[in-house]
Amino acid sequence: MATVSGRGVSTGRAQADVTSGRNSADVSQREDLANFITMITREETPFMSSIGKTKATAIYHEWQTDELAAPGNSRLTEGADFGTDISPITGPHRTRLGNYTQINGKAIAVSGTRRAVDQAGVADEYAYQLKKRGTELRRDVEFDLVQSYNVASGSGTRTMGGVQSFINDDATCAYVGDFEAPATAGAGSATVTANGANARSALSLSDIDSVMQKIYEEGGKASRIMVSPKLRRDFSDLMVTDSGVRRNIDTDGKLRQSVDVYMSDFGDLMVVPNYIMGLSNSVDFGAGAVDVADFAALIYDPQWFNVATLRPLTEVDVGQKGDSTVGMMVEETTLEVRNPKGCGAIYGLV
Repeated sequence: MATVSGRGVSTGRAQADVTSGRNSADVSQREDLANFITMITREETPFMSSIGKTKATAIYHEWQTDELAAPGNSRLTEGADFGTDISPITGPHRTRLGNYTQINGKAIAVSGTRRAVDQAGVADEYAYQLKKRGTELRRDVEFDLVQSYNVASGSGTRTMGGVQSFINDDATCAYVGDFEAPATAGAGSATVTANGANARSALSLSDIDSVMQKIYEEGGKASRIMVSPKLRRDFSDLMVTDSGVRRNIDTDGKLRQSVDVYMSDFGDLMVVPNYIMGLSNSVDFGAGAVDVADFAALIYDPQWFNVATLRPLTEVDVGQKGDSTVGMMVEETTLEVRNPKGCGAIYGLV
């Protein structure tokens, strides 16, 4: 609001100075604005950072899995003839799996004025936005892997199948509450279906032990359990509610609340929180939309996963468009699940 003085009407600068924290009477006082910008948003990609990398050479990236025959009788009679006592191999037992590459990108446009003005904490607005969009892109890929519940699709905008599109059957998974296994398993199928009121249940150690046993019986050995922040706290609480173990107080009087490693009957599990698995996301599993925040726990061995890259992350310099500098960040990748039976999950958690 303008003020009136004996010399006329002011321009309102005094009021602006008050709101910015400076003394309105001291118009010469410089702003005390720190020359940095803080970013509070998390930028980690826990799942993607835990797995390997490989190269894709086509838009449909494929690989093969194989397994040994079930243990049984391999006895031979003395002097056995190969033609009578040994059965020939009638066909390969290998299975071919695949996933479509997905093009991920972020566009950047910065006006000439924005690049020219002297800004606190930013030397070049275009370079700053380039770095920011690159971090956002990594988070988007992590979301597609663990929280989108996408299935592989080669029509229209190509979509890579996420973790759940491979780890989604009774072989190595547990379904709690009213959630049950899909009718078909493997890449490209529905992840889970729901019935009834879509009721969900709390995480329990018995569910974890059950999945670990299934993975072990299939020949795998999981080493990590990845959960949302809420489920991470629930997991630590399970050590008291399910097992009766008391919290550990060390010699310095520190109370240890968290559980970092769970020693199950079928191997040790490192407990890893993933903030993206706690984000709200509505997914229709075939019986109505479900918010998949805190919905699943992934139990896996990182050695069975790779990010397969067809085109690495690249900055496409479009150049000037009118009075703006325009660019784009593009990559093309997919998820390779080398052997789905070596991993599992618990679905329907709350």
